Amino acid sequence: IKNGFFEKSKTKIQSRIKQSKTLSLAFFQIKNHRKKTKKPTERRKTTKKMEANYDRTSELKAFDEMKIGVKGLVDAGIAEIPRIFHHPHLNPTDSKPPLSSSTKMIIPTIDLKGGVFESTLTRESVVTEIREAVEKFGVFQGINHGIPIDVMEKMKDGVRRFHEQDAQVRTKLYSRDNTKKFTYNSNFDLYSSKSANWRD
Repeated sequence: IKNGFFEKSKTKIQSRIKQSKTLSLAFFQIKNHRKKTKKPTERRKTTKKMEANYDRTSELKAFDEMKIGVKGLVDAGIAEIPRIFHHPHLNPTDSKPPLSSSTKMIIPTIDLKGGVFESTLTRESVVTEIREAVEKFGVFQGINHGIPIDVMEKMKDGVRRFHEQDAQVRTKLYSRDNTKKFTYNSNFDLYSSKSANWRD
C-alpha cells in the first residue's frame, strides 16, 4: 500500500470530522455558559434565559435529520452533551451511590434448558421467571439458550464493526421506518421520551 493512500484517507477522515463538527455546532450551539467570573445570581439568570429559549422539538429534529447518531456527535468532538440528552426530571440528590454491600446489583439468571420448547409446564415456569425478572429488575441473563458463545461473540463483533464504519455508510441505513429489514437509529423513542438516551 502506497503512502498516497494513507494521505488521501487521512484527508477524507479529517474533512468528514470537520463537517460533523460544523453540523453539531450549528445545531446544538455548544457554548460554555458557565463562566467562572459570573456570580451565582447571574448564573441563575442565564440558566432561566437558556430554558426560556430552549426549543427541544427543533433540537430533536435537527439531531435526527443529521442521521449521525450519538457516535457521530462523539466522533465530531462535541465539548458538551446537548440538552436533549439531559435528564433533569431524575434530579438525583446524591450522584454517588452508597457503598453498602446491601445495594449490590444482582442480575437474575434464567435457565432456558430442560424442555422449554417440549413441556408446557416448563415453558410457563420460565415465562413467569422472565416476567418477574423484567418487572423487578428490567433485565435478566439467559443461560443454556442453545446459542454458542462463538456465535454471540461474532454478533458483538459485527455490531462493533458496523458502528466503526464510515459515518456516510451508517447514514444510508438511518431510518425510523420499522417495516424495513434493517434500520439504524438513535433512541427508538426519541420524540416521545422526556429525555433522549446517550446511545444508538
